[in-house]
Amino acid sequence: MPMTPDEKRQAAAVSRAKYRAKNRDKLREQNAAYRDAHREERNAKSHAYHAAHRAQANTHRRAYYAAHREQAIATARAYREAHRDQVKTANQAWRAAHPDQAKALGHKKRACKRKAAIVDMTAAQWHEIQAAYEHRCVYCGKRAKGHLTQDHLTPLSKGGNHTAANIVPACGSCNSRKRTGPPLSPVQPLLLTIAAPKKERKKK
Repeated sequence: MPMTPDEKRQAAAVSRAKYRAKNRDKLREQNAAYRDAHREERNAKSHAYHAAHRAQANTHRRAYYAAHREQAIATARAYREAHRDQVKTANQAWRAAHPDQAKALGHKKRACKRKAAIVDMTAAQWHEIQAAYEHRCVYCGKRAKGHLTQDHLTPLSKGGNHTAANIVPACGSCNSRKRTGPPLSPVQPLLLTIAAPKKERKKK
């Protein structure tokens, strides 16, 4: 009696599973060789897919990390240990290409270590805050474009948050004088909203 379509599919699946189990090493080598030979093509497709499904991919990553946090941390740590020089070089290249984002991440890391309840300050917000104050120190009025520091009105050490409503631009001298004390002069922080970036128009 001939097999039904479902039986044929099941038999084919069993046959493929047996073949994979019997030729596991051979298939692994073939897959590795294929990936090496088509690395640029695969990377381009991966970047295009993630660009088109960025929100979906981010949601998936956050959900996976939340469900497998310890495993993800252990995997990342093991990779860094096994590829220490490669990771260091990649990080240096990224920081050199993205200095503002790198500084923002450094500030966030510091705030997290201080156990701030809110850590959502972004590089874009910092740019907008500086522009709103015309790149001047909020205390002494000195213009120091590119050299202003982030002063937390309520210091992180006293429960302050790393968020736009608690941060003003200050020159290094004034920030050092203030340290963990109260503001050097009355300050009204700006409540800023970052507009969505405009899409570049295609040239005709």
